[in-house]
Amino acid sequence: MVSAVALIVAVSGREFSMHNQIFQLGKYSLLNALPSVLPKTISRTLGAALLLTGSIISTQAAADGSRLQSFVQDTTTFMAGFEQTLFDADSTPLQVSTGTIQLKRPGRFVWQYVTPNKQQLVSDGKQLWLFDQDLEQVTVNALEDKVGGTPLVLLMGTRPLDEEFTVKVMGEAEGIEWYELIPRTTRADFEALFVGLNNQGLAAMELRDNFGQATQIVFSNMKPGVPIDDSVFVFNVPAGVDVIGQ
Repeated sequence: MVSAVALIVAVSGREFSMHNQIFQLGKYSLLNALPSVLPKTISRTLGAALLLTGSIISTQAAADGSRLQSFVQDTTTFMAGFEQTLFDADSTPLQVSTGTIQLKRPGRFVWQYVTPNKQQLVSDGKQLWLFDQDLEQVTVNALEDKVGGTPLVLLMGTRPLDEEFTVKVMGEAEGIEWYELIPRTTRADFEALFVGLNNQGLAAMELRDNFGQATQIVFSNMKPGVPIDDSVFVFNVPAGVDVIGQ
């Protein structure tokens, strides 16, 4: 699985450790996203925004961070496609994955990987279901146990943003307003989260850690405010699938 925010780290096998947290996923996890270099496609955009740091930003929304606050507080639902790329320390892409996301705040989402491996993360607001179709295995965890200290906190809207992150406005480039979010908690498995917002909403995320890898998620066909039925976030375990943790 490739995974922004989420949200997303490559590992060699089916199991990987996230500071004492073990997930049975695929080769990627939305919950452990890593960057320390600026990937290629949107690195030009982010790089331009970095040059604006410390300068006067003409748009008040960008200057005071209100667009980010609006996204967190006012966007209750959205649907989008995404392309996720994992880069090594030399900015060489290791793998690209694509899929879709449906989100309904607070706390509910479906993060579906379509290529190269079909895998799914489903949250009903209380439990997180991780379904690996290749392994025919579902892992169930309490949502708070697995999401706290991850970039998903930004997407889920269950906590005030300023309680979770120190937010720095970086500026606007190529129509995208960039923000740097530094987690306040020492439990976080990432060093910094870069969030890019445009007129449609969430445009991209880049995440950074101390291990020299980078993860980039670019969103497409963003549809904020669409009605999403609560039944979408109910995970029904397929017949014959092993369930761990329930």
